This record gives sequence, structure tokens and C-alpha cells, in this order.
Amino acid sequence: MLPFAKNDETNVLPAVPDIVDATYATSCDELVKIQPTDARNANHNESPAARNIAPLPNLGDRYRPLKKLGQGGMGAVYLAEDTLDCRKVAIKVLPAEFNLDQQAVQRFQKEMRMLSEVQHPNVANLLDSGVFGDTRFIVMEVVEGTDLKAVLQRHMPIPERVALEIIADVANALAVAHSIGIVHRDIKPANILLSAISADGESRDDAVMNAVLDSQPLTAKLTDFGLARHIDQGASMELTRTGMMLGTPYYISPEQCTDKGGITPAADIYSLGATLFELLTGRPPFLADDPIRLITMHCFDPAPDPRKIAPEIGDGVAAIVLKTLQKSPEARYADAAHFLQDLDSLLQGEVHSAEVHPHLPVTTGKVFEANWEWQLDGDPKDLWPHISNTERVNAAVGLPPVEYMTRRDEAGNKHRIGSFKLGWTRLSWEEHPFEWIEGRRFSILREFENGPFQWFVSTVELTPRAGGGSLLRHNVRIAARGLMGRLIAHIEVNIKGQKPLDRVYRRIDNVVCGRLSGSTITDPFVSVAPPAASVRKKLESYRERLSGDITDQSSLDKFLDVLAEGSPQDLARIRPRAMARQLGVAPDQLTNICLAACHAGLLELHWDILCPTCRVAAAVKDTLCEIDRHANCEACEHNFDVDFSSSVEMIFRIHPEIRQADLKTYCIGGPEHAPHVIAQIQIEVGEKFELDLNLDRGSYILRGTQLPYTIGIVAETTSGTNRLLIPLSPGQSKRRPACVHAGRQLITLVNEYQHPLLVRLERTTSRADVVTATEALKLPVFQQLFPSETITRERISSVATSTLLALRITNVLDLFADLGDSATVDEMAREIQAFQVTIESYEGKLIKEQDDRLLASFPTARQAIQAGLTLNQHNMESHSKAGTRIQVAIHRGVTMSTSLNGKLDYFGRSIAVASAMLNTSERHLLIVSQDLASDEDCNTQLTEAQKSLRPVSTNGVGRIFEICDSSPGDDRVRTAGPATAELHSIDTLQNDTTLQFDATPLKSGSEAQA
Repeated sequence: MLPFAKNDETNVLPAVPDIVDATYATSCDELVKIQPTDARNANHNESPAARNIAPLPNLGDRYRPLKKLGQGGMGAVYLAEDTLDCRKVAIKVLPAEFNLDQQAVQRFQKEMRMLSEVQHPNVANLLDSGVFGDTRFIVMEVVEGTDLKAVLQRHMPIPERVALEIIADVANALAVAHSIGIVHRDIKPANILLSAISADGESRDDAVMNAVLDSQPLTAKLTDFGLARHIDQGASMELTRTGMMLGTPYYISPEQCTDKGGITPAADIYSLGATLFELLTGRPPFLADDPIRLITMHCFDPAPDPRKIAPEIGDGVAAIVLKTLQKSPEARYADAAHFLQDLDSLLQGEVHSAEVHPHLPVTTGKVFEANWEWQLDGDPKDLWPHISNTERVNAAVGLPPVEYMTRRDEAGNKHRIGSFKLGWTRLSWEEHPFEWIEGRRFSILREFENGPFQWFVSTVELTPRAGGGSLLRHNVRIAARGLMGRLIAHIEVNIKGQKPLDRVYRRIDNVVCGRLSGSTITDPFVSVAPPAASVRKKLESYRERLSGDITDQSSLDKFLDVLAEGSPQDLARIRPRAMARQLGVAPDQLTNICLAACHAGLLELHWDILCPTCRVAAAVKDTLCEIDRHANCEACEHNFDVDFSSSVEMIFRIHPEIRQADLKTYCIGGPEHAPHVIAQIQIEVGEKFELDLNLDRGSYILRGTQLPYTIGIVAETTSGTNRLLIPLSPGQSKRRPACVHAGRQLITLVNEYQHPLLVRLERTTSRADVVTATEALKLPVFQQLFPSETITRERISSVATSTLLALRITNVLDLFADLGDSATVDEMAREIQAFQVTIESYEGKLIKEQDDRLLASFPTARQAIQAGLTLNQHNMESHSKAGTRIQVAIHRGVTMSTSLNGKLDYFGRSIAVASAMLNTSERHLLIVSQDLASDEDCNTQLTEAQKSLRPVSTNGVGRIFEICDSSPGDDRVRTAGPATAELHSIDTLQNDTTLQFDATPLKSGSEAQA
């Protein structure tokens, strides 16, 4: 690395070098432009006069060099004439002496490839390339004007609108590069070329300068892709990675400084933001004489507010500048197209201000506000489960317990009302739903009915720090009633609230980072007093009684330590698998310990009734016999059938003779109550809300209690987009899942209803920390210790009406013949996994899997039918000569589940009918039972799908459809075709269900359609 200070920087900024690879420098001297040969373009070891005397390279007959424009570390740029059309071009030359440097040649070729991929009006585009003799060269369009760096040297700062227009041009160019996976990595004023229309006798340079001063139209072009790289390039393309930092210190992103993790488009956003900062203020965001100090500031110092340097800068402009300069790439704009959305809004005169969430009520008077920050060492993903646990945090800071009730207004709408005693009065409020994005922020709005406050909002944000750790911001806003209200707000928040919050947040950080060890369990929220000697004595006596039944003494010791040292709140709801994960022991072993402890009198056994929609406990029962077949969840206004296999969870509570558990409620509805929910947001009428997410590979569901449908989202590693627009419309029907690329996504939701919507994005995978009633009932320890609760054939764990989807791979024998045994097994495994992802995206649950068949259960017939359509459509789209072919049957009826030989199983006539329906001709790709075919809602959905379905038969109790494909050459699925088998009836025998059918020729053409 060869540090050097450019002569043209000495009067502007401290002499801090560009950090480049010594073997192939791409400095700001390599400018593609026409301008006078002066010191600004001169190489440091070469005077302008010497440079003009140097011989021009011979590039063959077509290109005739006219003069040298600039010199880089290992190449030069020349103004040349294309003799074919006499136009001026810029030619970048790699001299012959560098041909022996294979790495230099590869980098030169790489820049050429990058330019060929990024063709855009705001890029100095590639025109040609070639080799003449031993000289390699790249031909680019010439920009008649000057670079942005030269403009800044004469005019600092430049008008706000001009600055925004220049940056928007560059962002337009970068948007193309980012869309194809290219990161520039060296955005700076010297690499932004400007041109403008010149008047008579006006030089190109002066035209640009005057256009800047007069706010006249300019064109900006991005150049110098010498450091650019593909995001996902392989090791063979890592040509610029030499263990050194690449970029220019005034504009380099923190991740380029540290070289930790991959370089994403967000690195260009940071550099573009630093450039915009300089255009607006006349200086870069960070200044230092020492390059190392400058880099340290990029990594650790918060960017200054540009308004403190130039107060005339608008608030909206300042907001986007500060967002581009965030230390964490995830906190910036995702890429240039994302950045352009806000830039365009500003240029079009729209006020830039992100929608405030939650939306605040009408306010009279002043709003009290408090803002606190904590620099924590833990990562956001580790801190989030504790920071977002408002139930525990509220109790730890000393807030009183809350009493909740549900109230209906005149329109019949439900409202959650909370209350607690504050001083001499009892405050009551409406608790609005929490809003959150997992791992990043959450907030709550409480609208008071009485007392000194109108409303209260608390917002907590977690942001990763560039050097590791997290920045925690906590904002509290209170609309007070009068002077007394503001005084009480100040006392409650600044005097009573700040110190306890500081204590709790720092304790959480210490626990997460392992700085508070020494016992089996360390509560992250409060310091629990040592247990009384009497408690230890009781637990020791229980240890002796349980030792004979528990083989794992280490797990037993850890469990008893939790009972002695755990917080009263945690001991009110012990979940075995969650505790096992916390203690680092086997989940099944700890479940058996809890059951044995319950039988011995250490714990009490209870059953949570979980709402299948929000998965919050709707009720708690002491025994299974108390559980009704139906339940209601007040939180989401949902009535549901109680299913032992998914809706009933086994929990434990410490016996009051040992210790008193804390059963009081301190908060309800926070993120800790719904760990499967990635984001929950209330969207106002007509509002667009952008979810900035990082979804891993898997399936997700977008739902809302006011929405009559759900929307599936599938994240894949090999396909999909990183942008998704989802209109939430009253006229929208259920549609196939949207596909996004796993990683970072921007999902924009638009509320087209005439009322606000509460929307949730959820994982579809079941919670692994739940021990359901069905799972508990099949445990040998449970059956031995609780015989009154043991399941038998006469006592069924679940009886429910379900819609069943049966799937069969119809060409298994052909696959074995074509592919062989091993390849067929692999192919079927891949296909079955893909089928399962689709099933889960429509909220289906796989209940049976055997060889070439699957059986799944769905909450509604609509979801099952849509899943069947999607499965067939995906199968046809991916169908190849050697691929799988499938048949799908859908039926609705009563299902029963039980535990047979220690294994959960489903049985009943409906299971048999759904399976038997698959025994029809494999030509029939979709079979719907008569029970569903006569259902009005299902018929409506089938009518909507007429373009892709053709009814073949409606006789008996079955309805057969063929999937129609517009692609030629596939007679198997086309509307017109040969005779097909027609289902006539289903005969039910005592112990068996069979299908009887015979072949009936179908009429073709219009008769068949009729």
C-alpha cells in the first residue's frame, strides 16, 4: 500500500490517502472526462508538461489517442478519437509491462466485465475493449465536463436541491448495479462526473460550475468500477481482497474498514451518504489528519447531524443522510433503489417523515418526552428476548401489577382496558396492541380515561453497533393534562423510572454476556434473594425422595436449584422444554423430572388452552376433564375447537408450600407472549408501511384478525425477490404464496380497507418448546404417575372436523426404472420436502407420511383447495421427463387422534376416505369429495379457478378435475384429450372403504365443456 497525498486536496482537506491495493490502484486521478491538463489531473510523480511530452500509446488503426487525461497506479486514461465515426472516447490502458502480472490482467478484465453488465445513462458506459500488441485497453464514453470533486473545490457547499439531484442520478446508476449483485465500493466525489449544456464560448467546466450555482439541469455519471465486485462471487473472483481495506477513508463504510462479514449494497449507501453530507455541508462527516483515526471514527463515532453544520438543511434531508450513515448495514437503506424512494419523495416536494407508530391520538397541550441510550455489549438477537419481555421488565422496575378487562363499545368492538393504582388514584386506560419488529423495536400506546395523562407511548429500539454490541434507545412520550400532569410525568419517568431501567438493562446485558455467573440460574431481570434455610431443607428432602426415580442426578440438581433461586414470576409458569434449553439439559429428561416432582408434591400440574391464531393462553385448566371442546380467545376475538395435539400445553407451577409464585399480571400482549410473531403492526387507512426484515429460509403467514384471508410468504435461498408489495384489499381472495429471497427483504403493506388493520407476520413452524397434551399423554412416566389422565381407545384425545388433503406420487415405478433406486429416493425426498413447505404456507399440518403418500390437515377447506391447486401448478411448472407426477384428493370430515404404542396417530372414516380417493386413475390430478363440492364457499373458489380446472365428473360422492396447462405438447394435462376414468360411487363397508369406478369416454370440445 502506497499512501500519498493528492496535490489538489491540500487546500481543502487534511492529507489522508486513498487506501488501495498497490498492485492496481484505481485512484481519483483515473477520471473519464475532458478538461484542461492541470495539476488536478497530474500524477504526483509527473508534472503536466512531462505528461504531455510522454509518447501516446499505439492502439491500432481504429482508436487514435489525442492526449492523456489521468494516471493511476497501474494504468492511464487517454482522450482518443474513434476513426470510424470521428467521435471522442475515453480509453483506459493497461501498459504492456504489466502483462506479466497475472493478477493485474485479471483485475483489468474484471473491470471490463463489470462495466459491460452495468449499462445505464448515469454510468460512463463501456463502448469497446481490445488488445493491440501487448497493450490492453477499455473504451468508454467520454463525459464532457468535470468531476464533482472539482466542483466542491470551487463551490462548497452546493444548493440542497442540486445536491439531491446529483445523488439521485448516482443512485439510479447504482440501482442497476445492485439489482445484478454488483457493489461499486468506491463511491466518492472524484468518481462522479458532471456535464451540462454550455452557452456560446463557455467551456464545459464553466458550464458545470454555472449550472451548480444557478440550479440548472446537470447530468451525473458514475465511473471507475475498478474496485467493484459481485456480492456472491466465488473465491476465484476475490481479486481485490489482499487483507487491506479498499476505498477512500473519507467515504469508506465501517464494514469495509473492519472487513468483517460480506460487503453488501449498504456499503455503497454509506459512501453515497458521506458524499451527500459533503455536498450539503462543505466537508465530509468525519475529519482527521491520521487515516487510522479517521477509520476509527467511521467505525465507532456517531455521524454528526448535518443541521449542526448547515442549519438551513431541511429536516427530511437530514433524516435520510443520517440513515445512510448508520454504523450497522441493516440500519441503512437496503440498496440504491430503496434509497431512491425517499430521494424521489424529497425532490417531488413530499415531506419526508417515516410514519410514526403507533399512531398517536389527538393531543391538547404539550407532550413530555424522555430519551435514553445505553451502549450494551450483547448482540441484539441475544438481548431481544429479555428486553422485549415487558411482563418481567415492568415488574423489575417496580411498576404495580395491572388488572385487565374486555369492554365492548356501542358498535360491538372490543377494547382491552387496563388499570392500576398510582399514588392516590386508580388509573384506567385502553391498551392498544403492541407493535414490533422482532429484534429491532417495539412500542405500546396507552390511552387514559382518567388521571393526569391523556396518553402514554413507550418505544424501545435495538441497533447493532459496528464494532459489536448494541445501542439501546428508550423513548417515552406522555401527553399530560395541565401543569400538574407534566410534573407527575417528570417525577414518574425521570426520577422514578430512569435509574431502575438502567439497573435492569445493564443486568440483562451482564447476564447475556456471561458476566453474572456462579449459580445454576441467574435471573436476567432482578437479583433474587438467597433461599431461606427452610426452603433448602425441604428441597433436600425431595432430592432424596426423587433420586430413586431419576437417573440423571445432574439434571435433577439443576432443576432443584431453579426452584430455590428462580424468580417468583418464572416459577408461576414452568415450561419443561424452555427450562431445559436454559439449563442445557435434555428436554425429555427434564419433562420427566417435572412430572415426578409434580407427583411428589413439589409442583402443580396445569393445562394452558392456546389460541391457534395468536398462540396466547386463552384459559388455564387444572385437569384435562375440565377442558371443553370449544374455547374463545378474547385477545384476537377468535372461537376455536380445542385440539389436544396443538391447543393444550402442559405447564407446571411451584407448590405454594415450597415457595410463593407471583401470579400477578404486569403487562399483556408484548412480544414475549408471541415469540412466533416476527412483526405486528397497525396500519391506518390508505397507509403504506414498509417492513424491513431478514427472513431465513422457510414459510411464513401474513394474517390479521380483521382479514378474511391469509397470505403465505415463502423465503428461498435460490429464488425470489427482495422486494414485495402486498395490497390488503377487501376484494382480494386467497392467493398462492409469494416467494422472497432469504436474507434481507423489504415488504410493503398497503391498507386498502376503510378501517385500520392489525397485521402480523408469523412463522408457520410449530413452537418447539411446547409439550402438548397429546405428547404428554403418551409419555410412559405420565401414564404411570397420572393413570386417571391416560388415554385409551375409548378416550380419544381429540375429535375435530378437519379438511384433509391426500397426495400421492403416481409415477414411482417409472422413476425407479428411469433413475435407479438411490436417485429416486433422493428425488422423492426433495419433492416431499417441497410439498411440505407449500402445505405449511397454507397453515396445513402434515399428519401422515408413508412411502409415496402424504396426508395433511387444514383449518379450512379454502386453504386445502388452494394448497391443492398450488401443489399441482408447482409440479407442472417444474415437471421434467424424469420428474415426479402427483395426484391430490381433498375431503372434509371428522378426525380423531390418539396415542398408539407411544406414537401419535390419526384415524377414522374420513382418513380412510381421503386415502381411498387416490385410487382413481392417475389422469385425474385433483379430486374433491362431494361433501366439499356441494359446499357453497368451496364451489365459489372452484369457480374462481375455472381457468385452470376442468370438471371431469360430479357423480357419486366425488368430483374429479383435470389441471389445464397452456403449454403445448403435454396431453396429460390438457383440456381436450383421450378418455378418462370417471368416479361413480364410494361404497362404505364395515371395516373398509373402497372406490369403484369404470372407464367412460368423455366427449371432446364444446360438448365436454357443457
